[in-house]
Amino acid sequence: MNHQRPMTAREQNLAVLAALPPADNSNDRLIPFARVEQIAGLKRTRIYKLIREGKFPKPYKPGGFGSRWSEAEVRAWLEAVKQAA
Repeated sequence: MNHQRPMTAREQNLAVLAALPPADNSNDRLIPFARVEQIAGLKRTRIYKLIREGKFPKPYKPGGFGSRWSEAEVRAWLEAVKQAA
């Protein structure tokens, strides 16, 4: 018997975001760090290192506290990385 634990609220939110069509400049949205990690395929340490080097989009702080990233900017970064490869 396969018993799976219920999804946490965070996991549910990420699943909803993952199901949305990709954002672009006409329908951009601010996304949490966990979604940035999913899109970029990188972990926290590497992403923040790239931000410090000016090679990754900087976060926004819409409420003054939590950081959010422009999904369109993250996806544009990913496309630029793919084109350079």
